[in-house]
Amino acid sequence: MRRNVMFVVVLVVLFSSGVALAEKPLDFAKQGPANPPAIEASEDTPIDYNGGVPAPVVGALDADDSTYNRLLSNCSGLSGVGTDVYYDTITITNQLAVQADFVVETSGVGTPGTCGSVDTFLTAYGPTFDPANPDLNCVDSDDDGGDSVCSLINFSIAAGETAVVVVTSFGNGVTGDYQVNFDGTVPVELMSISVN
Repeated sequence: MRRNVMFVVVLVVLFSSGVALAEKPLDFAKQGPANPPAIEASEDTPIDYNGGVPAPVVGALDADDSTYNRLLSNCSGLSGVGTDVYYDTITITNQLAVQADFVVETSGVGTPGTCGSVDTFLTAYGPTFDPANPDLNCVDSDDDGGDSVCSLINFSIAAGETAVVVVTSFGNGVTGDYQVNFDGTVPVELMSISVN
């Protein structure tokens, strides 16, 4: 009798967690080369970084954007789910004479700390992004490291160098508005040095 009760409890737990999993499929590594990108009219937002926290970037993934085969989190291979996702880019050039560390997180438009209608995916590339070779120059990538289904990446840009942040969705064919926030972004300055 005791074994039957444990079996029922396990079934209830599996069933209730299965409902949550059914909302978002698990990502998996794609075998073979990346699906070829479709180059259309993705928006690029340039940022000349001069210190401080950059203003949030608001944009929209839409059907006239280019598509590509995004990566898995942590730059760990091609996605088998996001094989043809719309994307926009943010090109950041560090104008400072020191390295700058960036913390980039998505949110709903005008509502940092909450996610909007798009289950976002972020990838940072340095110094360039090539949609035909999505694993080339990847610095960091993330699906749900922020609040709920928001994405969160961390990366550094050396003095005078450039990085490209690619904003996309978890799955194919997803459109909608997003906001990219730069809270926690700071220049790294050498305060003092001593030699013994």
